[in-house]
Amino acid sequence: MLPTLRSLPDPDALTTYLRDRYGLGFTGCTLLRSLVNDVYEVTTADARYILKLYRYGGRRPDEIRWETGLSAHLIANGLRTPAVHPLPDGDPVGLLDAPEGPRPFVLQEFVDGTKPPYEAALYREFGELVARFHEMADSYLPEFPRGAADLSHSLDELVPYLAPAEENLLRALADAVLNNLAQYSPGRGICHGDVTLDNLLATGNGLVLYDFDLAGVGYRAADFTGVAATPYWDSFKAGYTTLRPITADDEAAIPYLGVAARISNLRFHLIDKPLIRGTESRTEGWADRELTALKRAAGELI
Repeated sequence: MLPTLRSLPDPDALTTYLRDRYGLGFTGCTLLRSLVNDVYEVTTADARYILKLYRYGGRRPDEIRWETGLSAHLIANGLRTPAVHPLPDGDPVGLLDAPEGPRPFVLQEFVDGTKPPYEAALYREFGELVARFHEMADSYLPEFPRGAADLSHSLDELVPYLAPAEENLLRALADAVLNNLAQYSPGRGICHGDVTLDNLLATGNGLVLYDFDLAGVGYRAADFTGVAATPYWDSFKAGYTTLRPITADDEAAIPYLGVAARISNLRFHLIDKPLIRGTESRTEGWADRELTALKRAAGELI
């Protein structure tokens, strides 16, 4: 049998497998999303759950236990995020024996919410929520290790996909990022890693923050880069600073950390995603948009 890079479990077989592992009367399983990881909705006669099936070779089980421990810590301190449903032995992380190798999985409660509208009032509330997340994360004492959230991919990997002028531009931008972070002292701590409305749900009981797959210790200002590029940054900042300060060094670092994030995204769209979606995914426009944004940033920062 040929080695497998990425398998996709049959939903009916997965339903039976999970029923045996959790001792719950699962009646159905539906694939919601398949990209870096696979996400399923799993149902019983009277309840809904979300199963996150991590890719093989990605996060190690203990790194994911760091993630589920963070979720439990946040919930214990009053921040709304999906609760993890552990296996009968108490372990929050299971391992599925897939053709490519063991794949970790986590079962979470299903949150019945909606994607909130883009408006100033929402972003102010979002800012307060992220400040609460940072505040609570300061007191998290993990039992398990987790890699840092810092973005440090080698540009050499990207060279085959870039024109010479694009390579030179990226190297100049990377140097600018390193020089900025050496000159200033933006605060460090546990970051969410993907602070966007994509990871926010509006419910009758308030906003719910989720998806800590990219969380880890890094520059806190990295959590501001996405929002800072929107028209709602002032509203977000007004909400955030009701609970925590944003220092001048944090503000100075935001555009440079945004460059680091875009270089990481470019790597994903040119190298990582084609492995699971095919090389035609490079023509979808995502990489071109990141390059355009990086060229614009070079004009402002170099």
